[in-house]
Amino acid sequence: MATKTGTQIVTDALREIQVLDPVTTASGDQLSDGLRAATDLLDSWRLEGLLVRGVLRSVYSLVSGTQTYSIGSGGTFNQTYPISIPRWSVIPDDDATDPLEIPMGRPYTYDEWQQISIKTQDGVRPTAMYFDRAYASGLGNCLFHPIPDNGDVDVVLYTTVPAVTSLVAATSYDLQPGAQRAFTLNLALELSDRYGRAA
Repeated sequence: MATKTGTQIVTDALREIQVLDPVTTASGDQLSDGLRAATDLLDSWRLEGLLVRGVLRSVYSLVSGTQTYSIGSGGTFNQTYPISIPRWSVIPDDDATDPLEIPMGRPYTYDEWQQISIKTQDGVRPTAMYFDRAYASGLGNCLFHPIPDNGDVDVVLYTTVPAVTSLVAATSYDLQPGAQRAFTLNLALELSDRYGRAA
């Protein structure tokens, strides 16, 4: 499917509700309003896991004696804030010629994390991870148990992240099959009330 810019997506949505005819372009105010509405729509879709491109594999080094690592843009684990972390692994020795990745399954739920009586226990490598979604300043937290007592341990996070988090006028977007049309139609629904048009 051909890529479309943010301007083209907003214009298509306005044409769906007949605010624009097939040859008219959006005004500056219409474009700004449409881009804001599109970004809000994308943000709400994150809660539903929509527009997820796939699972991102990221490797991060753990620090001896450190249990908690922030995750998100600008965090200790610097990446897009994940919708979820379905799986994680441990690499016990990141200096090995052929590092061994040990699958650890899914992170603990808060119920399972609560069951760990001594959370400050240390060890060679963690066997449990908890994804704390206490979202603050764009960051969550990943907590590990036991706390590594050395600096040779890496963790591998398999995170689901959104393909697009905001819409920018001049940026081209290549959305997965079916997503572009769904996005345009849902944006048209969002804009229909603003323009007093029937969806």
